[in-house]
Amino acid sequence: MVRPAQDTAISTATLSLLAEVGYDCMTMDAVAARARASKATIYRHWPGKRELVLHALRSRAAGCTADVDAGSLRDDLVHALTAASRTDDCDEGRLMAGVMRAMRESSELTACMRDQVFERKHQVVRAVVARAVARGELAEGASAEVATEVAGALWVQRVLLVGAPVDDAFVVHVVDDVLIPLLVGATGPTPDPSAAHRPTGTPCEHEESP
Repeated sequence: MVRPAQDTAISTATLSLLAEVGYDCMTMDAVAARARASKATIYRHWPGKRELVLHALRSRAAGCTADVDAGSLRDDLVHALTAASRTDDCDEGRLMAGVMRAMRESSELTACMRDQVFERKHQVVRAVVARAVARGELAEGASAEVATEVAGALWVQRVLLVGAPVDDAFVVHVVDDVLIPLLVGATGPTPDPSAAHRPTGTPCEHEESP
């Protein structure tokens, strides 16, 4: 059995090389050298590159989809997205590109990403939404699936197209400006707080009286 520290080193090396050179050019020898592990150890547990990449992706997904009840819808969403952004040191954009290229070559990798990564994230958001409904923050019918799809699309755009990090400011923007309005708006209009302080029958600042 691989020791936990060695397992982490091997998985990190695998993902780093996948980001740097791509799936086709990544070799088991290179992973062993970077992880400072013997080739015999790696081949004993993972007979090929595909199995090693699958293991690394599963390990990574398990570490970034923890579900914690932070007490409110907003705090739950911020925690979930922040946990997902706390990854290892490899370049997120290049890793994502490498994984997507590898998925075209392996249906097993595609299934792994769908079941071990995307579905885990769906489960976390479903739990967040269910708790918000139980607290009375959301009405029944709020769609966790739509929230996950939108957050995922923004994540891909941020990483692959914009080339910017998924940092705290981005997480807060996605939660406050996109996900909460989306989830609340699906069950009714969001009240305008300023309306309560606007005198009835008084023209707005930028309106002209007839």
